[in-house]
Amino acid sequence: MEFLRPYLDAHAVSINRFDPLDRVHTVGASDVGQCERKVYWTKNLGDPDYGAEPDADYVDSYGAKLRGTMFENVFWAPGLKASFGGRLLFAGEDQKTFVSGYLSATPDGMLTQLTDTERYAIADMQAGGGYEAVGTEVMVECKTYDPRTNLADPKTENVFQTHVQMGLVRELTEYKPTHSILSYTDASWWNEGKEFVIEFDPSIYANAKKRAERIMTATSAEQLQPEGWIGGGRDCEYCPFTRPCGVERRRVPDAAALAALPADLVDEVIKLARAIKQMDSAIDTETAVMRELQDRLKTVLRNASVRKVPGVVSWSSVKGKSGWDNKSIREAAIEAGVDISVYATEGEPSDRLQITLKG
Repeated sequence: MEFLRPYLDAHAVSINRFDPLDRVHTVGASDVGQCERKVYWTKNLGDPDYGAEPDADYVDSYGAKLRGTMFENVFWAPGLKASFGGRLLFAGEDQKTFVSGYLSATPDGMLTQLTDTERYAIADMQAGGGYEAVGTEVMVECKTYDPRTNLADPKTENVFQTHVQMGLVRELTEYKPTHSILSYTDASWWNEGKEFVIEFDPSIYANAKKRAERIMTATSAEQLQPEGWIGGGRDCEYCPFTRPCGVERRRVPDAAALAALPADLVDEVIKLARAIKQMDSAIDTETAVMRELQDRLKTVLRNASVRKVPGVVSWSSVKGKSGWDNKSIREAAIEAGVDISVYATEGEPSDRLQITLKG
């Protein structure tokens, strides 16, 4: 039971910086790298033909988004403005949204008129990068992260976002940023964080434009891949459309087989089935090799009586998860005369794809 929380939730909604309807006709830089099926349904929310109903139990957890917005507004942007003055563009109250076709972006800022010292410093941050490759303009992007996150590398969707920002600014203005400084700040300790320098790749920007067009012009979710599920399902934990996506993925045809299967269909099915079996075998082999290497690494650390090499590896004991002996609980309940059938639940429907191809 909470008293103040509803009022804080209402305030959080009122100070949301961007109205989702403002971007209904474009895919934003922060979205274009996400699961394309999720983005499609988000853009078509409420549409009777193309939309899908969000999960009934989905709750929009605004915490991380609001945390980043507040940090950027009250600390990050004012801090950069205090140091760079008029050389900092498109930041804070001067933020600007750039739109080209179906793609849009609202960068957190851009530094201009970089000195040679600043360019050398940025070049030193980039592995293998040279001073000559760093221009006099670079984008800057603000992110916060949970300190429990192992942020050894920048998040893929954030890297994709920076390429979109640089590409749109290069296309729509006279500025030609060559790099973006992706700045992550620890959400608990603002004096700690990590920065990554991303060099602009025009091919990634071109791909982002095609991707945005594909999402915005699709007429059904079936035309787009369930990339969150394909990537292992981690992104699905924060998706409001897991149920309609699952229904789409599990939609099995009524007919088991046609009387006469077209030869080209058979050839395509054989090709895909064979590729799946080969990949399955390769995964088994690679998993065994990985486990062998893990065992060798642990042996090296054990023999040296160390469990951590700073910046490389950390080895520690993990307490086992607590759980319930469901079988014993069920038997005890039955013995006590409890009708356990009233507590029975049925999981989400599933499907099974069985490859019977030999060889």
